[in-house]
Amino acid sequence: MDVGFIGLGQMGRPMVERLKGAGHRLKVYNRTRSSPDILSNPGEVLGAEVVITMLADDAAVRAVWLDSGLAARLPAGAIHLNMATISMGVARQLAAIHKNAYVSAPVFGRPHVAAQGQLDVIAAGPAKAIERCEVLFKALAKQVFIVGEEPAKANAVKIARNFLLATVIESLGEAYALVRKCGVEPQKFLEILSATSLGCPAYRNYGKMIVEEAWQPAQFAMPLGVKDVELALATAREVGAPLPSGEMIRKHLLEAIAAGRAEQDWAALAGKIAADAG
Repeated sequence: MDVGFIGLGQMGRPMVERLKGAGHRLKVYNRTRSSPDILSNPGEVLGAEVVITMLADDAAVRAVWLDSGLAARLPAGAIHLNMATISMGVARQLAAIHKNAYVSAPVFGRPHVAAQGQLDVIAAGPAKAIERCEVLFKALAKQVFIVGEEPAKANAVKIARNFLLATVIESLGEAYALVRKCGVEPQKFLEILSATSLGCPAYRNYGKMIVEEAWQPAQFAMPLGVKDVELALATAREVGAPLPSGEMIRKHLLEAIAAGRAEQDWAALAGKIAADAG
């Protein structure tokens, strides 16, 4: 398939390599042109059957895809497949522009998972448009969850799930600080968590990062964590669903950034909690 791809960040780059490895023909654009095979004009991706955008946030989507006029120039018959974490509002805006040619498909997984083609994809959009994207999902994902024909629903799932991860990091940070103050070895606590009912990947993986203080290089930097919590809070305000813990976690993330942790992984929130605990 002829594929256009916009956004070569930490997630975009391994996704491009997976698609190339599966035999798809790619034209790639990134705002920072780091190699000769990256297009200098984003409009050149518009000849593709599917254009994938994997941009950092709402502002990047607006700047590169909406305000530039690219969205309005998507040819008839082409699909816009947006795999980034954006707000429901921008998702609705894109769906209104592209009509039946827009699919929201945000992903779960870090860069090394993307490199292995083991992402989890949450997709929503017109059934025929999703069907055309399935061959691409096959190269990128271990499983695909379809949550409806309204694209913004996929973004709601992504936002809620990332918010839940934020609560996991916050609660793990507090729990580790507590057991350390009580004289328990963090590694032993991790072994207990991993071997009992909390032994799921989120607790195991973030628990390991906390024990090892593996804050850098950041795979998901602290400001991105703030962005995702703020997306959850904005969505909650829109639909009238209180998220009291969200306000607290946002405050703690901002305090961690102010303390010099902006370049660290958002798991370093646990380091901030430990410092506060002395």
